Amino acid sequence: MSLVASQEGLADLIPCNEQCGGNYTLYTFGQSEKEVTITVPLAPGTRAKSLRVDIKVRHLRIEIPGKGIILAGELYKPVNVDGSTWCIQDGRELVVVLTKTNIQYEEWWPHVVAGERQIDLKTLKPPSIRFSDLDGGAQATVAKMMHEQHQKRADLALANT
Repeated sequence: MSLVASQEGLADLIPCNEQCGGNYTLYTFGQSEKEVTITVPLAPGTRAKSLRVDIKVRHLRIEIPGKGIILAGELYKPVNVDGSTWCIQDGRELVVVLTKTNIQYEEWWPHVVAGERQIDLKTLKPPSIRFSDLDGGAQATVAKMMHEQHQKRADLALANT
């Protein structure tokens, strides 16, 4: 069953933002085919030492003094801990970057951790990818699909004459 089909009947979906993620009260998230990026606004003067950011293969915890736990729980999918990181950007926001482990194919997360409201995947508009940006295997697959489609059109044209 597709993710979109699994959301049928859910009433509390969040529209996708421009980063293919969602805007929540305490944080926003966006994603690409390889990473999930979580952004949390910070009070001026917040220091990295005062933050608690724990990234594990299947769990995430973000805690900020004065705000408490922002996000905690089991991740939608496992992440590559060594490829994931966090930092304070421009002194005003925490940015957590999680590296997806299953990057063989495009997979969009409906939420970051279990229990959070899901984004409406029907409203997701993935960025377009240029053919030249694809790896060799993906280019070969696309070329084969295009050739097969061309053959089908040619066969239909012959059948209609």
